[in-house]
Amino acid sequence: MQKIHENIYVHSASDGLNVGCVIDKDGAVSIDMPLGVDEALQWRADIQSLTPKPLRMIIFTSADRVNSEVMKALAPNLGAFGLPAIIHDAGFNQLYAALEASQPRMLEPLSPAQLRERAVLPDMTYSEATTFTLGSENPIHIDISGANSFSHGSSVVTVRDTGIVFAGWMVAGNEPPSLQKANLDAWLAALAVLRRNRKLKVVVPATGPMGDMALVARTQEYLKAAQAGVRKLVRSHKPRENLDQLAGELLASFAPAHSNGEAYLRNTVAGLERLCDDFVTQTLVGESVHE
Repeated sequence: MQKIHENIYVHSASDGLNVGCVIDKDGAVSIDMPLGVDEALQWRADIQSLTPKPLRMIIFTSADRVNSEVMKALAPNLGAFGLPAIIHDAGFNQLYAALEASQPRMLEPLSPAQLRERAVLPDMTYSEATTFTLGSENPIHIDISGANSFSHGSSVVTVRDTGIVFAGWMVAGNEPPSLQKANLDAWLAALAVLRRNRKLKVVVPATGPMGDMALVARTQEYLKAAQAGVRKLVRSHKPRENLDQLAGELLASFAPAHSNGEAYLRNTVAGLERLCDDFVTQTLVGESVHE
């Protein structure tokens, strides 16, 4: 656990995912959780070594950071709604849809209450932005805002007056950004908003070392290069096999350590194919509008 401010800590889990914590004498707020049960319990113990007060809130930056088994382990005696946690409403909808899909087919489907008894999910949601206040004397304000960019339902968390932002997957750390679920225009717009906020000094990405606004700029450059490369390929009517070359060039420039990794190459190509599909669809829609 690394202390990065008077009352803010960051921990990098064994899978490389960053987890944050804000401490006050009245309790603590965790920003995401480790995905493994044992590691999450150790994280909770580490927090308790800093404050004996309860964990007041878990803020999830995206649906893929939620593990129902972890939440059960953290609050085994409190029931399905006993652990305070919040996520963007679109992120909750993703989790609930996955929960429904995982249930066996029955003549009479389980009710929402029965489904929720089978898995612990965040019990609070928000739509655009919200603020959680920790403590009453000298309160700490933690601002949560929707960032439907990396994926629909993702969030950015800012600890007010500290210059620290937990950007989740919206800002790439030591891994190339995933494009498979992204709304690229919305993503670039959200990054531009971050860069205009001159109060922000420290950016904590989902993975990799924290940094400054250079991390945001670097992510923008990658997304713009991917977007420009895809548009050029589509407009020149070149075969999609050329996406392999584009993916290699993007990885070599942004993440050379991963440029020879088969999994990273496959994921990057899959993301570029998705961008191709989106661009072709937008082009066809635009042409039909002008007819």
